[in-house]
Amino acid sequence: MRVGEGVTGLKEGVGKSLTKLADGQAGLGDTTGSVSAAAQKELYDSWKKYVSDVRGRCGTLGGLLQKVGHDLSKTDEEAAAELEKLKVKYKDTEPVGGQSKEK
Repeated sequence: MRVGEGVTGLKEGVGKSLTKLADGQAGLGDTTGSVSAAAQKELYDSWKKYVSDVRGRCGTLGGLLQKVGHDLSKTDEEAAAELEKLKVKYKDTEPVGGQSKEK
């Protein structure tokens, strides 16, 4: 149960990181005509999704761990199935940047 609370508590720190990420992106403006600005925008979008997913994963996993701690009637197989669902829902994004794109 305490582990679940700890994992859920990570959402706050991850949320602050998401805000700092957005603050760092502010002022970039129009990326048309600038390859480096377009790459920065693509990288930002990728990290924004990743960090948002991490935050969501912390909340979902923390809630699941808290529930399992309270509800001991759930079998190991049922708990494992719930964890498997998390893997599917929060599958990591494909890496971006540093790869040539076909034109």
